[in-house]
Amino acid sequence: MDIQKLFAQRIGGQQFGKVQQTFKFTLINNAKLDFIAKNPSVKVIDMGVGEPEEIPSEEIIAALDREARVKENRIYPCNGILPFQESAARYLQRDFGIEVDPKTEVMHCVGTKTALAQIPLAFVDPGDAVVTTTPGYPVLPKVAGWLGGKVFNMPIESRHGFLPDMRAFEALVRKERPKLVLLNYPNNPTGATATRAFFERVVELAHECSFVIVQDAAYADYVFDGDFVSPLQIPGGKDVTLELYSLSKSYNMQGYRIGFVAGGAPLVKAFALVKDNTDNGQFIAIQRAGVHALDSCQGFLSANRDKYRRRLERVTAILNKAGIEAICSPSTFYLYVRVPEVYQGEAIKSAQHMADILISRYGLITVPWDEAGPYLRFSMTFEVGNKDFANEDEVLEALENRLVRDRLD
Repeated sequence: MDIQKLFAQRIGGQQFGKVQQTFKFTLINNAKLDFIAKNPSVKVIDMGVGEPEEIPSEEIIAALDREARVKENRIYPCNGILPFQESAARYLQRDFGIEVDPKTEVMHCVGTKTALAQIPLAFVDPGDAVVTTTPGYPVLPKVAGWLGGKVFNMPIESRHGFLPDMRAFEALVRKERPKLVLLNYPNNPTGATATRAFFERVVELAHECSFVIVQDAAYADYVFDGDFVSPLQIPGGKDVTLELYSLSKSYNMQGYRIGFVAGGAPLVKAFALVKDNTDNGQFIAIQRAGVHALDSCQGFLSANRDKYRRRLERVTAILNKAGIEAICSPSTFYLYVRVPEVYQGEAIKSAQHMADILISRYGLITVPWDEAGPYLRFSMTFEVGNKDFANEDEVLEALENRLVRDRLD
């Protein structure tokens, strides 16, 4: 039997496993290992992966431990428990003034990555168009393409505040009539926020051109300048929106894999149907720990917010001292920095080139993005209190020594 003939074309068909692709995170890890081999006594400063570096609050951990011991919580959760949906509804109303029916307009998900993969199954048929901003999180467009959808990338650039060029966006949706438009504000990797006027126009176009707004709001709790804006706050927005919220970034619960989808009842019902056929739901004990986080951990969230804003401001100042022009992000825990044309006398060819320089010379890990101009993403989730750096000040002092004083410590 020729096993190669059995692989689906969407993953490469008969060429699956034969054509080696080197992904950016593989390149980053290889460069990191090479730096460590050459500089075994130097600590790596990892500002790459955007993953909270600390554990959840003791109260969340205790809630999980307590609920994991309840016999009734062992069963298949399927499409979830009402108490979690009710806590999600309370959170949306309390923090953002969004009113949803917890029974019909909220559905838990096994992390928003899973939800982004499931949503196209409810809407995309072969030949259907999907519009997504770029750079961005690739899961939904990848699955939409696997389903035979036509994916259209819309670059987001600094001249438009890292929002889509509205003229180009309107022209695209009128021509292609997409089923889904994927947005992500606050935005990863740019740290940009959306305005109410922007979402008002997108909601208007969604009604006019018949598409669903899929708005990834994983960083809704991390808006430092102004307020978080949601299409669910716009009149008529709920009818055309599925908005995704995550407990991963806000409450350090990334490994717990718990979030929720909110929107119009028919849209949530369609998502729930796909979900019910592709997963058995998240462990009830984790959902109940999520209830505790959403209802009772505002202080923990506030401390996280203060930490990331402080780090953003300090790293921005260091980069500018080093001749790398940076503007402090108004949201998320990322700095999105345009790569200089020349750095230390060397012409910079791409973001990947600049990332390689920072890793190989300074042991500094960033994530390069070349999709809409050469940029580096610096994450403020760098780890402290481990075998490397004892505390935040030590990390930032090392960063300044390396970039500003050109001295490895």
